[in-house]
Amino acid sequence: MRIFITAGDPSADAHAARLMAALRLRIPEVVFEGFGGPAMEMQGLRSVAHLKDLAVSGFWEVAKRYGYFRALLKQCQQLLHSRRYDLFLPVDYPGFNLRLATYARSQRIPVAWYIAPQLWAWGSRRAPVLAEAVTDLLVVFPFEVEFFFHHGIAAYYVGHPLIEQLDTIPHVPRTESVLLMPGSRQQEVRHHIPVLQSAMVELRRMSPAPVVVAKAGMVDAEWLSPLQTSGAEIVMDSRTAMRTAGAGLVKAGTSTLEATLLGMPYATFYRTSWASYHLSRWLVDVSSVTMANLLLDRPVVHEYLQQDATGERLAAELLDLLQNEQRRQELAQATAEVHQLLGGTGASERAADYLADRYQKRGR
Repeated sequence: MRIFITAGDPSADAHAARLMAALRLRIPEVVFEGFGGPAMEMQGLRSVAHLKDLAVSGFWEVAKRYGYFRALLKQCQQLLHSRRYDLFLPVDYPGFNLRLATYARSQRIPVAWYIAPQLWAWGSRRAPVLAEAVTDLLVVFPFEVEFFFHHGIAAYYVGHPLIEQLDTIPHVPRTESVLLMPGSRQQEVRHHIPVLQSAMVELRRMSPAPVVVAKAGMVDAEWLSPLQTSGAEIVMDSRTAMRTAGAGLVKAGTSTLEATLLGMPYATFYRTSWASYHLSRWLVDVSSVTMANLLLDRPVVHEYLQQDATGERLAAELLDLLQNEQRRQELAQATAEVHQLLGGTGASERAADYLADRYQKRGR
């Protein structure tokens, strides 16, 4: 059985790799081609692109690399046209994958999308395109089943793969340290380092709490040197750091859900280019950029976005998270509620069972 699988950022790479491992147990002869990162390559992916070239965020930042993505799309389309694939398996990465899924369907290749595009955030205007592009939609949030049903798309809820990854991290006593998570993409880090450095300076005036910075795999250590120079410790294992830190600042994205599930008291922050920020405000149709707030339908996690993300405000938030016991209890309650909403482990196994049952015969 031949599967074309694509993932374009570190979190999707990890989720896709676990799904690949589960599929290999059910279909030992499966062949994976497409693009992804090191975790997927460890599962045997024959990749046509490097993850460091794919992980780009922000409308303006993507537009500046239009030529690269156009060439990659053409290369993937040629592969889908010339080789016999039994399934196209896009994992998240909606902007690129939706175009590729539409082409795959034109080649009569089934499309099973894992971790569905968040149309509930970006607006339902793309729902008709998605409905035409997918054969199966495997979703990771329970409310997505009803959302997609209302737009004529049958969705199968498998649970969130983060649960199975985070359950392996042992529970340990929390320290008084502060964790800073500037992101995994170069342009994110570039926008975030100055404000985080300012927050460190302000925090030092109010608290002796040690500061730890999580370095994502694709981040060059030199990018973080201003924080290290200011006295921060650089760590590689962000999830263990989230389990142990007394408080944290987490850039908007998947990491906020990780922080919630690991029980770290935190606030969300984000800065990007002026053009990307204002375009996203026009396009995005959600009340919050933090998944815990969306799942619980209340603003339990505080957010500091763009001009609101100043060193003074972030430092004051960190101090409150460290010292305000009522606030810490409120966030602990939110962690328990989100765990209950998302259920237990086994997302990769459920997704693999579904896909093997549906598509294994095509490869015989």
